[in-house]
Amino acid sequence: MARSRRQSVQKYHDRVAGRYDHSYDDAFWQWHDLLTWDYLKPFLPRNANARVLDLGCGTGKWGAKLAKSGYDVTFLDISPKMLNQARRKMEEHGGTAAASFVQADLCDMSELPAATFDLAVAFGDPIGCASSPAKAMKQIRRLLTGGAPLVATFDNRFAAIDFYLEAGDPAALERFLRNGKTHWLTRDVDEQFDIMTFAPTDIEKLAGETGFAVLDMVGKTVLPMRKHRGLLDSSQARRTWAKIERKHCRDAAALGRASHLQVAFRPIGA
Repeated sequence: MARSRRQSVQKYHDRVAGRYDHSYDDAFWQWHDLLTWDYLKPFLPRNANARVLDLGCGTGKWGAKLAKSGYDVTFLDISPKMLNQARRKMEEHGGTAAASFVQADLCDMSELPAATFDLAVAFGDPIGCASSPAKAMKQIRRLLTGGAPLVATFDNRFAAIDFYLEAGDPAALERFLRNGKTHWLTRDVDEQFDIMTFAPTDIEKLAGETGFAVLDMVGKTVLPMRKHRGLLDSSQARRTWAKIERKHCRDAAALGRASHLQVAFRPIGA
């Protein structure tokens, strides 16, 4: 019997949970994380006791950082093994008293009470991995207090073009550019699932359809430093390249170069 999408997503993330952090532990990802936090900081709640929701929390990297800043964090993920990693990370920092852990699909977060959170983050593109990104966005909106922001990342559609060119399949490229769907590359067919990618205009449309306004959109990263990791070996070099990156990350002409788009939303009419 075919596995459901939820089962495939959960199976993949359960399998990689124990080594997930090691896959994102080099000079490039240190630089990338610095930019992620810089772009998030303007949207952090002023109240240090605010409640924050970390959606698709994975191993809890961002939720733990937010908890360290004093916020009461709810970690939510579809994968119980990812949640175990997040719980362990919080235990190591002695912060479990101000944290809660919820296993749920972004399309069904009904167990969480409405208008509870003063900020939601969704890093690592979990909204694009949901069976319905629009439904996930509506679920998130229900959970936010009046005017509270959502800051999320999305796979940039245009960044995937090279993959289809390398495959030499124009029909597949045309189909992908038309519907935005690709799939997670894994050898186990039971772990494969569709991912929705987004152009900047798609994100604007998604926001309007789900009751949000876009406050900020940055390309991450417009400099292709993932291919030039050797240039990021020192902290001084990372600061220098980050300064250039920040100057151009909001340029509409440069957004197509970025692998991901980091977007801040605010509910309309809240």
